[in-house]
Amino acid sequence: MKRSSIGKTIRLTAMCYVAVMAGIAAFVNSCSKSTPSATKVATSESSLQVDKVAAAQPLQQNAPQTNTVTVAAIRKSSDGTVNEVMFNELAELFTVQDAAVLGVLQHALDNNRMVSIKFDPWNGIVLYANVVTLAEEQAHQSREVINAPGTGIPVNLATMDADVINGATAAMSVLNTSTPGLTNVIPDFATAQLMFDYIVKQCCALPSPYGIDHCISFQYCQDGCYARAHKMCWIINNRYHYATHKIFSFANSGSDRLSVKCLKWRGCCVTWWYHVAPLVNVKTPTGVKAYVFDAAMFDQPVLLATWLHAQENPSCVTGTSVARVSMINIQPTASYSPAGYSGLTFNTDPTYSSTNSTLISYAPLHTCY
Repeated sequence: MKRSSIGKTIRLTAMCYVAVMAGIAAFVNSCSKSTPSATKVATSESSLQVDKVAAAQPLQQNAPQTNTVTVAAIRKSSDGTVNEVMFNELAELFTVQDAAVLGVLQHALDNNRMVSIKFDPWNGIVLYANVVTLAEEQAHQSREVINAPGTGIPVNLATMDADVINGATAAMSVLNTSTPGLTNVIPDFATAQLMFDYIVKQCCALPSPYGIDHCISFQYCQDGCYARAHKMCWIINNRYHYATHKIFSFANSGSDRLSVKCLKWRGCCVTWWYHVAPLVNVKTPTGVKAYVFDAAMFDQPVLLATWLHAQENPSCVTGTSVARVSMINIQPTASYSPAGYSGLTFNTDPTYSSTNSTLISYAPLHTCY
């Protein structure tokens, strides 16, 4: 072979190598942007209530999904033209366009019955609904529910002092101080960032192997926040031995909705009726502050007020709907997902069966693709 041909071959091989490595770096960076200097917003959220992890199957991108759920509420949109429905097991806010489907959901809500639904999470539409069997109902009702009357805190982020919000856990630290072997306050932000960086590495959009049994679907923002939060708390509690709370945000008043722009995942908008993430106490130079771990939304732990404000993005709502957090509820780690529209009762998942089956199902899915 001539020298010129050899040189061309070497140059072509080098160019291909550089292109491949650049592609891999771009893919990895989609999950692991964990520099403290740049805080970027994205999203998270919901659950497939499957009793056995072995029954969970990965879902297909852009395909309709099915789930067995309980109806939290049905309401009209702010202009009265669209029926909006919320499910306890799904954080995404849906619309119903079929009168027959709406009738089944209204019957289920009125009679406290479970329903099996087929839905399009990409467009937020419920396509089909049917009341489940009594056997399925009994299996659901056997789960422990945490009743927490008086714990909901109405908020108005436009007028509330950020320092008051960020100090919220100081008065509620009793939630986890009785847990053996857990330290209630993380000593500094650097330690919190170290834990956050480890959690980010468990993202399903990154290549395996992972440090835990199932990767965490941070890249799928429509739903699954409850499963992500439960698994993140498990890591913080069991790997690092720090206590956690759960912070729930709700849009459960009027035409409120949580509206988030997924800047980490190509910038589309997602709307929820609730969201949840781990809440921790971190010692800072100005005192103990409430920080949130949400790797679907941010590249680092963020103050509670920052997390809440990110859910009121006005560019993600249309018509007369309002991007607003109606109330928050700080719960013990055991609380998994809401058990009602009021945001004062919560389902649990002590065996992590729902957590793990949700993570398995959502692992191949992506938001904004």
